[in-house]
Amino acid sequence: MIADLGIVLHHGIKNGEELSQYARLAEDARFSSLWLTERYFHEETFSVLGYIAAVTKNIKLGVGVVNPFTRNLALLGMAAATLDRISGGRFILGLGRSERSVIEDKMGISYDGASSTLRNSVKVLRNILSRQGFIKDDEFFNLKDINLSIRPIQTQIPIYLSAIGPMALRSAGSIADGAILNAYVSTDYVIYAVNEIKKAAVKAGKDPNTITIACMLVIRPTENPVQMYAKLKRRIVQLLNEPHVGEILLDKGRFDPSILNPLRSRFKQGAFEEAESLISNEIVDSLYLVGSMSYCREKIEEYIEAGVNQPLLLPSLSDFPLVAKLINR
Repeated sequence: MIADLGIVLHHGIKNGEELSQYARLAEDARFSSLWLTERYFHEETFSVLGYIAAVTKNIKLGVGVVNPFTRNLALLGMAAATLDRISGGRFILGLGRSERSVIEDKMGISYDGASSTLRNSVKVLRNILSRQGFIKDDEFFNLKDINLSIRPIQTQIPIYLSAIGPMALRSAGSIADGAILNAYVSTDYVIYAVNEIKKAAVKAGKDPNTITIACMLVIRPTENPVQMYAKLKRRIVQLLNEPHVGEILLDKGRFDPSILNPLRSRFKQGAFEEAESLISNEIVDSLYLVGSMSYCREKIEEYIEAGVNQPLLLPSLSDFPLVAKLINR
């Protein structure tokens, strides 16, 4: 049994009955936590978690992650307190910045000052969710007289910050209860990230060992991984095409970042297969858990050794039952 192992439920659930089956499967398989990501224009995350809370008893429930742009902090506080109450104190709140292309370009919500907005939201949410549950006047968000009529069960709901770059990692270490490292990261990157988080915690006067390091690990169980590499490379190309993300993942993962310019040029031209040809099998293997279940278990242990103390497995929806039944055997 891998300690504090969580699992992430991918979007695409057809109905409540199917959702119940997946939730109970995760709990019966003795995962410590079940997580949902917020994928825009798919299922609404808090609604799904509320349903899961009603059909499970013990498994912790996490959202990884929501943001302070699409939901006002008063609304986020209401949702977090409600989920904590109906789950019996099992909720974990993951916060992140999302990205400008979604928040501003698609939804028409200002994305200015994203980093400072995220940092300030942690303090405000803690005030809203405290046992007093009251915030009188907050200048940053212009909130006035927020007083929830409900209280969460937990004295302090754990708040994790999603992080990939140095500023976000340091914020997680200094002000949050935990960090959620980006999916598709290598163990070398994890070592770098954990170091940044812990240094920031010490600087803030916190015990660095109290910071939970969660990391979503994309798992693709197969007895023939080479056959899957071509498909997996497509997702890596999309990831590395993102500004700044590609640089930090390759640099801190000890891969050659010089592939980024030709990769992005070919991606922009629509020459996707040529872009994928720049991704080595070694890069795929470093960013995915792909192989037999025994191999995947070994890889999880490598992430734990690198500093992850809450690995979160992210299988495809079709692989969820297989991973849930076999990973801890």
